Parts: sequence; C-alpha cells; structure tokens
Amino acid sequence: MAQGSPLSRIGAFMAAVAGVLVLLVVELVTTIVVYSYLNLNHIEFFGWLVRMSRSVLDVLSGQVDFWLQASADTAYASVFGELGPKSMLLLLIGLVVGAVIRSILGILRRLYQMGT
Repeated sequence: MAQGSPLSRIGAFMAAVAGVLVLLVVELVTTIVVYSYLNLNHIEFFGWLVRMSRSVLDVLSGQVDFWLQASADTAYASVFGELGPKSMLLLLIGLVVGAVIRSILGILRRLYQMGT
C-alpha cells in the first residue's frame, strides 16, 4: 500500500509528469539537432540514410498491403501518402535518439543507486 499523504502522492505524480515532459522536449530538440547536423554537414551520409528510410517505408507499406488488404487503399491515402522518406528518417532518428537518451539515463540512475 502507498505511503504518505494524498497531497504528497499528488506532488509525486506531478513531478513524474513534469519529468516525462522534460524528457520529451529534450528528445525532440536532440532529434532536430541531429537531423539538421546530418543534413548540413554530412550530406552524402544523409542522402544514404534517406534512401535507406525509403526502403523501410516500402517494407512497411508492403506489410500493410499484405496484412490489411481491405484497408490498404485508406492507409496509402492517409499514412503513406503523407509520409515521405525524409519524414520516415526523422521518425527513425527520433526513435534512436530517444533510446540512446533513455539508456544513458538508466545507466546513470543505476550508477547513482549503486553509490548510495
């Protein structure tokens, strides 16, 4: 059973929500910085990543076509019609950046817990 007053539990909940929002903003800004850095300073590598993300987009659309045959036209008109290779690349970079940031925070949290 939870310890503490209801007010302290509400405060802990609000702190957790604030922490999640701060982490989300940090991940978003870091993703934009990484995407912009690659686009401006490593154009050949960026172009290769865009081509690879086009392959990912093609695989996803093939899977939608295979598994959701009745809804494939709607998916193409809504999701895949709006997503381009650069949008998919931005999404993939965001996923990788989020995973790296959360891994680093997890490692730091464990190191801190080991020290106390």
